[in-house]
Amino acid sequence: MLCMLREKLMAQALKLATVSAVYRTESQRFVDAYLGWLEDAEKDLSPLRSPICILLQGEKSSLTSVPDGYLPDYLQLGKSIRKSRNAVAAQSLAKISRELHDKIESLDESLEQLNEKFCHAVAVLGSKEPELYHILQADQSGVTRIWNLLGSTTETIPMYNYFCAKLASADIHYLLLDIIQKIRSNTTDQEQ
Repeated sequence: MLCMLREKLMAQALKLATVSAVYRTESQRFVDAYLGWLEDAEKDLSPLRSPICILLQGEKSSLTSVPDGYLPDYLQLGKSIRKSRNAVAAQSLAKISRELHDKIESLDESLEQLNEKFCHAVAVLGSKEPELYHILQADQSGVTRIWNLLGSTTETIPMYNYFCAKLASADIHYLLLDIIQKIRSNTTDQEQ
């Protein structure tokens, strides 16, 4: 689920950038556009049970309570409701942007570490079966083949068990497919 969460967070970050552009071009629509994004992002991310959904709910509540008199400490009293809502939305957008960036960066680091572990395990398989790299296909059959070999080769069974315990099948597929594509690319380059 790490790869799915990362992709959804990336998609939401791109959508958030378009909301930010609304502030520069049509500030009267900004708050509504941002509230719409908060709701959409929460719906999109909640099936993955991401803790960022709690932050999205909190930011939505803070923003909708401005007309009722809620003003964060950083706002000056006496501003119009519209200006206050814009300021709260702009601060919230900046906060959410940082949170998305940090979460994506953290997921990238985790996936990179897992990728290195998978590379090591596949290298061990390659040393046991030298022809493996030449017959691998960059599709589901290639992923299935490597996965089955990891689970049946004595030297890689501990890593196989680790991956089974640590990762969802979607993450395993994502990481192994990436490795196979790199192997195929390198093999093709060497043959030319």
